[in-house]
Amino acid sequence: MDTLKSYTGVCFRGSGFPVHPSNLTTNKNSRNSYWRPTQAAVKSNFHLPMRSFEMKNRTCTEDIKCLRLITAIKTPYLPDGRFDLEAYDALVNMQIESGVEGVIVGGTTGEGQLMSWEEHIMLIAHTVNCFGGKIKVIGNTGSNSTREAIHATEQGFAVGMHGALLINPYYGKTSLDGMVAHFQSVLSMGPTIIYNVPSRTGQDIPPHVIQNLAQNTCLAGVKECVGNDGSRVY
Repeated sequence: MDTLKSYTGVCFRGSGFPVHPSNLTTNKNSRNSYWRPTQAAVKSNFHLPMRSFEMKNRTCTEDIKCLRLITAIKTPYLPDGRFDLEAYDALVNMQIESGVEGVIVGGTTGEGQLMSWEEHIMLIAHTVNCFGGKIKVIGNTGSNSTREAIHATEQGFAVGMHGALLINPYYGKTSLDGMVAHFQSVLSMGPTIIYNVPSRTGQDIPPHVIQNLAQNTCLAGVKECVGNDGSRVY
């Protein structure tokens, strides 16, 4: 299988579709071209040089709480392993036309577990740039590693996502106190939905942990995947 191609060095034109540098226009006065290098949105391997209050999205938590329908959007791929952004945009447009008010980008349904963080943040930025005025963009920036979750969530809010989706640590399961500390390390950055999916993480997030975290005004909700019994608690 061919090595997954990187988006580094790829630019975006008006529609947001990736364009090879060899196809870039040389006309500096062209009004129908809009270029944004991927690296302008992605800072690899270190924290963004910003203070925390500069990274908070202006979306208030209540704006996320009041969303009636949020779709976990799929991520179409091309045969060579790159995102099929044309098909992706068609899917997002379909959600908007159908009355969906928010999309989760790079979640389980969106193959987020197969993406590098650079791809993750690029797709969040693309969704914000193309659709952020019509639909709320919630980026899946959770990680098994607290440090990675902080880093990815910083980047996600820096490129304009409206909310974050955060998962609890998995594989190396933590104590409940450790779980709370993990979420609290990220929660204050902006509106956050906690993702409870014990069938994949191997550890349920009990209701009293959520009640503890609910004292933080940035907690916007819970994506609960343990059935109706779990949902009734809230």
